[in-house]
Amino acid sequence: MGCEAPICANVRSAHVGTGRETVVLLHGSASSGALWRHIKSALQSRYRCIAPDLIGYGSSAASPQQTAFGLDAELRAIEPLLRCCADTFHLLGHSFGGVLALHLALADPGRVRSLTLIEPVFFAALKYVGDWTSYLEFCRVRDEFVAALVRGDRELAMRRFVGFWMGNDAWAGLPAGTRANMLKAADKIVLDWQASFAADPGRARLSTLPVRTLLVRGSDSPRPMRSLVDALHAIMPGSARTVVEGANHLLPLTHASVLTSAILSNLRAGAQRRSDDPS
Repeated sequence: MGCEAPICANVRSAHVGTGRETVVLLHGSASSGALWRHIKSALQSRYRCIAPDLIGYGSSAASPQQTAFGLDAELRAIEPLLRCCADTFHLLGHSFGGVLALHLALADPGRVRSLTLIEPVFFAALKYVGDWTSYLEFCRVRDEFVAALVRGDRELAMRRFVGFWMGNDAWAGLPAGTRANMLKAADKIVLDWQASFAADPGRARLSTLPVRTLLVRGSDSPRPMRSLVDALHAIMPGSARTVVEGANHLLPLTHASVLTSAILSNLRAGAQRRSDDPS
């Protein structure tokens, strides 16, 4: 199945032969498809990898101001690519991309061979299990981020944002170019927060999702994020969970080798499950 250039213009992809299973990788906020470069390198000898830049990131266009933004808008942006490049696919998502991946799997589970969610910011899971302490902590981080932007202090907003996910001094340690790109993305991050908090399909739909699912978190990630992944694992019967020791929220970059091994196991299990399915 070929790709038309206009459709795939904003895709960082590795196409290896025909007949290969496709893996779609969705990045998180303030990132781009380049997040997956190490993991794609490890997967592309066996799989066809597609890592689009989500709206407002990388080479993707910004969201039109007159258009309401949400997860459905992100799906509309990548759907032409999915139709062009794959009928069915393995689906991976990190952070905001994890919420988007879950949204897509719930909307059309028949297309998804397996689902890997790496610290998805699916905040509703905390409500479902009654963990209001963790939920309100995420609300606090969001509100402080938005308040700093409203005051015009973009750098403070991003310093706190990065500090929450990566550690208090992480912002100062980032390369100047990375900090500049993240400052430009601040307004889109607000939209990502809004879309993530709005995602609430109901606990029952999660508990009956038929797709083979792997949940991944770092051992050193923020406590509310660890609680969120553990809550999802409890809600989704049959899901597997992997904890990457020594990793925080940026584990696709810092622990790509360990993460790739976990991903490969889930890809194989998902493919085997579908081949054994008599339907």
